[in-house]
Amino acid sequence: MSTVKVSNGANISSIEVEDGVSLLEAISKIKDMHVDASCGGKGTCGKCKVKILKGSLANPGISEKKYLSAKELENGYRLSCMVPVTGNIDVLVNGINEKSQILTAHNGFTGKLNPLVKKKYLTLVKPSLEDQRSDLSRVLNAIQLVNPEVSLSQRQNIPAILRKADYSVTAVFSSDSLLGIEEGNTENLNYGIAIDIGTTTIAAYLLNFNSGETIDTISGLNSQKIFGADVISRIEYSMQGVGNLKLLQEKILTQVSDLCIFLAERNNISRKNIYSIILAGNTTMLHLFYGIDPAGIAVAPFIPGFLGVMSLPSSVFKDFPLSCIIFSLPSISGYVGADIVAGILATKMHERDELSLLIDIGTNGEIVFGNKEKLYCCSTAAGPAFEGAHISCGLGGIPGAVDSVELSDGQITCSTIGNERAIGICGSGIIDIVAVLLKSGLVDFTGRILDNDEVDGKSKTFLEEMLINRGEPAFLVTKASESGEGKEVVFTQKDIREVQLAKAAISAGILSLLNKAGRDLAEIEHVFIAGGFGSYISKKSAADIGLIPASLLDKTESVGNTAGLGALSCSLSQEDYYTTREIVKKTEYVELSSDSFFNMKYMEEMVFPEY
Repeated sequence: MSTVKVSNGANISSIEVEDGVSLLEAISKIKDMHVDASCGGKGTCGKCKVKILKGSLANPGISEKKYLSAKELENGYRLSCMVPVTGNIDVLVNGINEKSQILTAHNGFTGKLNPLVKKKYLTLVKPSLEDQRSDLSRVLNAIQLVNPEVSLSQRQNIPAILRKADYSVTAVFSSDSLLGIEEGNTENLNYGIAIDIGTTTIAAYLLNFNSGETIDTISGLNSQKIFGADVISRIEYSMQGVGNLKLLQEKILTQVSDLCIFLAERNNISRKNIYSIILAGNTTMLHLFYGIDPAGIAVAPFIPGFLGVMSLPSSVFKDFPLSCIIFSLPSISGYVGADIVAGILATKMHERDELSLLIDIGTNGEIVFGNKEKLYCCSTAAGPAFEGAHISCGLGGIPGAVDSVELSDGQITCSTIGNERAIGICGSGIIDIVAVLLKSGLVDFTGRILDNDEVDGKSKTFLEEMLINRGEPAFLVTKASESGEGKEVVFTQKDIREVQLAKAAISAGILSLLNKAGRDLAEIEHVFIAGGFGSYISKKSAADIGLIPASLLDKTESVGNTAGLGALSCSLSQEDYYTTREIVKKTEYVELSSDSFFNMKYMEEMVFPEY
């Protein structure tokens, strides 16, 4: 056994692990330590870089020499997934990913306030020889619940609480359950939390059930990100060893619990007054949250372990009351989850007469088309590239990430998150760069970077200034001397190909749903772009590269975190919660992997618009 000591700013933790495990795996077992490992530890993304402060290590292998410069290796930097632990090691983890720009904003709850959990102060008639109703019946009669669910633990608590409070209590209940009773009048203390569990990020909203107000919001990177950027990587990890699924579950349970505790403490609210925690997330994330094997989702015919509403006892979260209910919204299929059901609810496309299109571009790309009569949905493998994974200098939305790019008078200009020196490129910047390169004539419609003799005029001068070679053609976005880490920020030919694959999947998915419904693009009245990436991109750039049809540009709006809004709405409105079940019933999932039309359109949409 060896000891690995990991520091991240002021946070220092140690763990004992068996020799031979990777440094990445060791770090993954430490709470609140995160390393970006987009490839899931396969050594193919080069992003799990850490600095070795102390310890004797094997010499760097081929993967490390490919992704780390000689200077970085000399200064102690290594790829944590490629370093086996063979003795005590001290390591520094860069905490910059904890500062990610994570979307929590949404269009706001506009429904009628009717929260899932209600409270009612009761002054009960005391028992007598003439009134020998049971304690439980006395409470249920007062709140007019007929045959509700009442847990054994609550049945055990009720007699003592009633007598201690001299029969003046506050009942905590939902439409079909008595969740508990409390001494005295606590009607004014009624709170809940809505959570969007994304593959990359998590957002949590603290709600006042009496006013409908969103009191506070908190977000963070999904702590499972260390096991891979996408759901397939995490499913594969869950299958690779005994205890891996449990580790994934513990990571997310701990993080969700910590977020809930933090929200309560920051707002001086007792945890015992938080009565519901509602979760939206994609189907795989919910399987991992509950510790249910997701292996069936990864292989045809892509069968999940469950799709309906699921719940957990509140005992999984530290110091939360027995009266707190924790559950997730229903999903549609293995690849269209509760986050999309919540998105449909938030955009109200299930109520509209006119045809709408919802595109949620996150780590996966989900698309929904239709109206109140019928909805069609699909999932495309598009997101990782747009979120920076599989892109040579790709990053999440963190300080120093290039987030917008423009071409003016033959010169490229960039902005970064936080106005810091560039260290990489996030999704919105990636889309802008491709659009700029296409419109300037430096990349043709096939996605190929042109040679000097194939361009002329300003573009040729521009090309000579930007074109470099790193084993393949690449464009220089930021010089090493001007970057935040002393390294060139580049966009390569391979990066362009990654964007082509992703944009083709989205655009072909749209056309496939229209084909399934027998409709045309011209009939669409609304296009909703949801998700963290989708809300930050330039809609014009997205149309310029063919990610969304140019004819729909004027009908397109960014709608923020619709998954969060949907979960929030279900917390504040019983009607909305029950509507999610109806949405699932009226939505048809279209499996694209076996769809010949999609395969044909995918090849056609691989090319970019011509300029």
